[in-house]
Amino acid sequence: MLFITTVLLYVSQAQQGALLTATVRSSGWVAYQARLELLKTEAAFARTSVIPTEDGLRTLSMRLEILRSRLPLLYNSDEGRLLRGVLDIQPQVQDYEIKVDRVLDEVETLDPEDGNTVRRLQELQTTLEPLGQLLHSTLMQSVAYNQELFRREKELAQTPGVVPLVLLFISGAALALLLFLQARGDRLRLDQLMEAQSALGAMEENLRAVIQSVPACMLVIDPADDTVTFFNSSAAAFISTSADDPGWQRLVRGARDAARAVNGNQWGYLSMAYTRPDGEVVSLRGSFCEVLWQQRPQLLLVLVDTTRVRNAELQVMQAAKLATLGEMATAIAHELNQPLAVIKMAVANAKRLLEPLTGGEPVAVKLDRISAQVDRAKRITDQVRRYGRMPTEQQQLFSLRNAVEMAMGFVTEQFRSADIRLSIQAEVPPELAVFGEQTMFEQVIVNLLVNAHDAFESGPANRARAVRVTVRSEDDRARVEVQDNAGGIAPEILARLFEPFATTKPTEKGTGLGLSLARSVVRDMGGSIVGENIENGARFVISLPTSIAFVSRDAA
Repeated sequence: MLFITTVLLYVSQAQQGALLTATVRSSGWVAYQARLELLKTEAAFARTSVIPTEDGLRTLSMRLEILRSRLPLLYNSDEGRLLRGVLDIQPQVQDYEIKVDRVLDEVETLDPEDGNTVRRLQELQTTLEPLGQLLHSTLMQSVAYNQELFRREKELAQTPGVVPLVLLFISGAALALLLFLQARGDRLRLDQLMEAQSALGAMEENLRAVIQSVPACMLVIDPADDTVTFFNSSAAAFISTSADDPGWQRLVRGARDAARAVNGNQWGYLSMAYTRPDGEVVSLRGSFCEVLWQQRPQLLLVLVDTTRVRNAELQVMQAAKLATLGEMATAIAHELNQPLAVIKMAVANAKRLLEPLTGGEPVAVKLDRISAQVDRAKRITDQVRRYGRMPTEQQQLFSLRNAVEMAMGFVTEQFRSADIRLSIQAEVPPELAVFGEQTMFEQVIVNLLVNAHDAFESGPANRARAVRVTVRSEDDRARVEVQDNAGGIAPEILARLFEPFATTKPTEKGTGLGLSLARSVVRDMGGSIVGENIENGARFVISLPTSIAFVSRDAA
C-alpha cells in the first residue's frame, strides 16, 4: 500500500508539473495578446488622425478599452502570475493602465470638427509608444524562457526514469520492513499488556467476590463528590439496592463526621450511630482507607453493625443491676419482717387488752384492718424474697398449680393498678407435679404476664383488658396457657419471637432476653413453649411432662 501510494504520488506530481509547464507556456500568449491589442490601437490612432470622424473616435475608444482590459492579465491571471515570477513588470503595467485610462477619457471628449483634434490624437499616440516597447520586451523574454523550459524538459525526457523508481521501491520496501518489525514489537508488547490487564481484571473480580462475601458493609466512595460507586450485598441489605438512594449520602456524611484523624488506617477508629429508614437506630464501627479501584484512587469504607454487641453489653449491665437490686430487695424484705412481726404482736396485745372494755368494737375493727394489712405486707415480702432467691440448679418435683399461683401473686398489684383483669382457670389438682427448678419456672410465668401487661400500653384501648391463665392436663402432659386481648404480636417479631434481643419494647422497658431464657428453662424441663396470635390478642402455650405425686401447697 505504501509503494502504491508513493507511485500514485509520483504520477500526480508529474501531472501537476506538466500542467504547470503548460501554464508557463501560455504565459507568453498573454503578452502576445496585449501586444496585438496595442498594435490594433495604434492603427486606429493612425486612421483617425488622418480624417477624424465620429465612427473613427468610437472605434478608437473601443480599442483603448480592449487594450485596458488586457493589461491586468499580464500580472493578475494564472499565466500572468507565472510571468511575474520571470519579469517583475506589474508596477510598470499599472502605470500604463492609468495612462490608458487618461487617454480613453480624453478621446471621448474630442470633437471631429475641431481643428486641434488631429494634433491631439498624435500626441496621445506618442504617450502609448513606451508601452509597446515594454510589451515587446516582455514577449521576447517570455519566448526565451519558454524555449529554455522546453530544452530542459527534452533533456529530462531523454534521461531514463528507472533509477528513481528503483530507489523508490527500495526505500518503500525498507520502510515496509521497518514498519513490520515495529508492528511485531508493538504486538508483543500489546499481548503482554493484555495479559497484565487480564490478570488485573481477574484479580479485581476475585476482590469483588471477596468483598461481596464479607458479612460487613463495604462501600467504595469517590472522594471528589462522596458518591458511592460500589457496595457489596451486605451494604445493599443495610441501605438499598439502588445507588441513587439518599441513604448512601447520609451514611457517608455520618461516617466522615465520625471519623477521627489517626496515624495509619486502623480498624475500629470510626464509631457512629445511624438511623435506618424504618426508624431503627443501629451502632456501627469501621474505618476509612484509600484503595485503587478501577485504576482510580478511591476510598473504602468498612462498617460492622455492632448493635447486638452493644445491646448485649447493656443487657449485661442491666442484669448486674437487677441482680444487685434483687439482693437488696431480699435484704429489705427480711428486715421488714421484724417490724411487721412487732406490729402484729402489738395488734394482738391491744385486742386482748381491749376485750374486757365496753364500747371498744370500733377500735377492734381498726385493729383487725391493721392486722390484715400486716399479713398482706408479709405476703408481699415473702414473694419478694422468693423471687429474689438464687436458683439452685437442682431440679425436683414441685406443684405446677402452686407455682403458677405464686407467680401470679407477684404481679397482681401491677395488673390491678393498670385496670387489667387477671384470672386463672386451674383444671388440675394441686398434686399434679412437674420436674424442674421451681423458681426459674415461676420466672417464666412472670415474664409472660409482664409481657402481656406491657402489650396493653401499645394495644387498642377500646375494649376491656383481660389476661387469663389456664392450667390443664392432657394424658401425661400438663398445659399452661397465658392469653391476652392486647392486639397480638407483629408478624415480623412473631417469626423470631424466641431469638435473643428480639423485642418491640423500648430499651428502658425490655431486653429481648425474657422469652429466649423462658424457652431454655422449659426445654430443660423436657417441655416446649410456642407463641401465636389469636383473635384480638396473643397466646403462649407451655407443654410439660407431668408426675402424679403429693406436693404440699405450702412448699416453698
